[in-house]
Amino acid sequence: MIRFCVWIAIYLLLQLTGCRPGEPDTLASKETPSIPMVVSVSADGRYAVSSHQDNRLILWDIENRTKEVIAENSNIYSAYFVKGRDVFIWQDLDDVIYVQNLGREILKSFENFSTYGHVLSADLKRYVASDANWNVFSGNGENLQPIKQDGTSPSFYGTGKLLNLTMSPDAEFLLSSGSGLDTRDNKSIQKTPPIEPEQIFSNYAGVVVWEMPSGQPLFKLPGNSAKTNATMSPDGQYVVSGCEGGSSFVWSAESGKLLHQVASLYHGILNRNNTEDYEKWTRDKRGLIPTPEDLGGRNEATLAIKFIDQHHYLRFLTNSPYAVLFHVDNPLPLKYLYLGRNPLPAVRDYVRNAAMDTAPEAGILVMGQQYGDGILVYRYDSEKQKLERVWVAE
Repeated sequence: MIRFCVWIAIYLLLQLTGCRPGEPDTLASKETPSIPMVVSVSADGRYAVSSHQDNRLILWDIENRTKEVIAENSNIYSAYFVKGRDVFIWQDLDDVIYVQNLGREILKSFENFSTYGHVLSADLKRYVASDANWNVFSGNGENLQPIKQDGTSPSFYGTGKLLNLTMSPDAEFLLSSGSGLDTRDNKSIQKTPPIEPEQIFSNYAGVVVWEMPSGQPLFKLPGNSAKTNATMSPDGQYVVSGCEGGSSFVWSAESGKLLHQVASLYHGILNRNNTEDYEKWTRDKRGLIPTPEDLGGRNEATLAIKFIDQHHYLRFLTNSPYAVLFHVDNPLPLKYLYLGRNPLPAVRDYVRNAAMDTAPEAGILVMGQQYGDGILVYRYDSEKQKLERVWVAE
């Protein structure tokens, strides 16, 4: 009952703040900054595109430190840079998807349902999108095919976050992550079809690797709880995940095998000692680095996870001005990288956990501002494992 009431409260809050795509923000004005809801960066780190609460779509030239408003009628969750191409996509308020290049030329357009997150392959042929109920479809129009359609709970309105989608570089795999729940995440793929439109509760809302173009689930990766985010390494070998419950895991994307559970930032590596009796579990703090005094995020809830180079990734905690640096081979945190407080990056709202993106090959991190309408650009030095803020864009 308490959880139900929390969901209703989140839903009402989203209505009041005008976060639904396709609806202009009646609370925003020209004097009020319109925050970025989604930020996506090009693979070379030279450009970023952002969709804002007031329906503006902005293209940022990171190299030349300029910006251009591309549209003032965009779906607030629709900005996406196609990886490996100088092409971005977005959706207008009439639900038309535009595929556009940096010369502002529209390469193609098509109608679709209102998207709550979408991805497009580099050859511009494989399009996948989620709706508000976290149903996932590939294609469009007569070629629209369901991939996941097994219930309306959990959903965007229930959790207050997007179903995060990642497409592998070769577009052969899709990763989805929304909300973890062990009892459902451990159910057999063979016994629980992902297409069950009459079902209420989804068995595929956690971390799932899908084979494309068949759209069949390959692996469900359990262990996370509540709001969950996951991403895939640039070489497609690893999946890393983190959740609101504070757990985090590294998996083999090829086999679905769990490689390790990431250490607690405060308590170290969990040893289950070959028993399910949690009272006999122990913690190993050896090798654990001190946490900053102003780390915040005491419950270790993960807001988002992004790779910053080939095998290092950043874990963003809710309400923390730090990103925690990890390597896929090591469960221990390597460094706490300061993001700054003035202005504060968007680290407080799950509804905006897509307002950040990385270009691992270029070592670029781009985050929306928490309270302003601009973005923050950081450059990562792999050798020194340092993160420098290089542009505060308003």
